[in-house]
Amino acid sequence: MAKPIYAGSYNNRGGGRWKTVFVVIILIQVALVAAYLIWSRGEKADSENVDVPAPSAPELMEPAPLDLGPAPITAVEASPAVKARISDARSALVAGQLTDAKTILDRIVADTPDAEAIKLLGEVNIKLLKSPVLIPGKEYYAIQSGDYLQKIAKKYNTTVPLIKTMNGMETDTIRAGARLMVYNGDFNLRVSKGQNTLDLMAGDALFKRYSVGTGKFGKTPAVAFEIVDKITEPPWTRPSDNKQIEYGDEENVLGTRWMKIVSAEHPEITGFGIHGTWERGSIGQQSSAGCIRMLNEDVEELFDLVPRKTTVIITE
Repeated sequence: MAKPIYAGSYNNRGGGRWKTVFVVIILIQVALVAAYLIWSRGEKADSENVDVPAPSAPELMEPAPLDLGPAPITAVEASPAVKARISDARSALVAGQLTDAKTILDRIVADTPDAEAIKLLGEVNIKLLKSPVLIPGKEYYAIQSGDYLQKIAKKYNTTVPLIKTMNGMETDTIRAGARLMVYNGDFNLRVSKGQNTLDLMAGDALFKRYSVGTGKFGKTPAVAFEIVDKITEPPWTRPSDNKQIEYGDEENVLGTRWMKIVSAEHPEITGFGIHGTWERGSIGQQSSAGCIRMLNEDVEELFDLVPRKTTVIITE
């Protein structure tokens, strides 16, 4: 009799079915393990892409800012009442009542620093300084044997030209026993790059304000300096080839006076100074290569007022 297509026994057929089930189970388990591995690998990759804050660096102590003193006085528009007081001060000046004018203007500048009052105060202070009138800071000195003007100027931290001006002297000749009026100098200079001003200060009080030119693109360093040298009719060294251009040459940019300044805190800063200029249109703006430039008549006046070692504080 012909055999059926499937000739195995019942038991054999059952065993084959269980083998198939076993294989399927194994394949499912393999698939599950593979899926888990793929999932866990993905989770690891995702975790590596999470933004984790970097460990913070230890906090460093910032250096204490250099104490450059009080901020420069900013001129403001005065009220009509203050304008009237300024007019009173001007009238006193015209009448020769310099101390009265100074008293009025000192109060105005301290309370409401109007630009007109600041300018007038400088005019009054210069007149008083050069006059025989005694004001705070001025005193008489009895000339001793062995004295000479440079020695006296050093003693009072002032300048020979100022002593001569205050005493109406044409020469340097002095004699023992005579009296000289001297200024017990406490001048310092404050330059504002933002306002392009140079304030001559008597202690903490404004004495006179000058309009100046400062460095283009803020090149003038905002640090504390000191005047270390003063030169009349200075030569200029051209940076491009280090050639010295003598005073009087049209190419010389230093004007009639030069005051070299250096910084004790920043000795690496070199080549800066306060000097004159013939370029009047450059005053009142950022116009120089880094130095402080002044009108020649202004730098000549300042040159005669401040001695070497005068502090120059430059602020932004």
